[in-house]
Amino acid sequence: MKLNKLFLMTGLAVMSLMAASCSDDDDWSAGAPTNAQGLNVFIASSNSITVPSDGNTFEVTYARNNKSGALTVPVVFATATPDIFTGVPSQVTFNDGDETATITIQCSDNMEMFKTYRAAITVPEEFTTQYADTIVNCPRAELSVVKEDFKPYKTGTYYSQFNEAEVANSVLEFSEILKCYRIKIDDEAMAHTFTFTVDDENNITINEPSISQGWAYPGYGDVYAQQAADKASMFDPDDNAYYFGFKYVIPAAGVSFNGSYYDAFVVSE
Repeated sequence: MKLNKLFLMTGLAVMSLMAASCSDDDDWSAGAPTNAQGLNVFIASSNSITVPSDGNTFEVTYARNNKSGALTVPVVFATATPDIFTGVPSQVTFNDGDETATITIQCSDNMEMFKTYRAAITVPEEFTTQYADTIVNCPRAELSVVKEDFKPYKTGTYYSQFNEAEVANSVLEFSEILKCYRIKIDDEAMAHTFTFTVDDENNITINEPSISQGWAYPGYGDVYAQQAADKASMFDPDDNAYYFGFKYVIPAAGVSFNGSYYDAFVVSE
């Protein structure tokens, strides 16, 4: 009897303490509502943003998994250079039936040419699905914003001997400020970007010592292209083509693929 009475008194004391604690907690407030409908809003734009030399704005595109109904989502924007990103909308609105919506961000006239500025855009948690594909449907974008004067110069087909692939309708760009060319390939077969110059004798100098190929060799690491010592890079006016001599390496593993290969950009117009 004494033991039962002790347990009863102890239980009453704990209940009294809990009641007092709850009643004294005046700072508590409800969190963000849960996303019970499975809604998923994500950033659909590329993380690499370019601003033209004669402009001062760029766009960021949002997407959602359910286009039914209108939807307004707060824009969460963070940067260490708020003096550069001077006009950021407070929200993005999807119209009924739209899968995507776009915001326009204003930049300062003081943005320096070819300098990379960093910013991040995040979709609030209550508009995302916790277990969505974080690569394809990413709720956060780490932006790299560069103002530049590269413009389309020639159109053609890019060939890779190493990948045994080609990408039609590729674009060769040129910068009047830097006096150099740029190739940007973003395709399922290959993805890389590099710049180069051409001298008076049509010899090509590739500016980047290592060029990421956008894919990894299983078990070894990311693959990079480097200028091959035994295959000179050059422009051939008879073929109207730019040839790039490459060797392929995996720096993380300290290994390289056997042989060297040519990439080519053949001008069509």
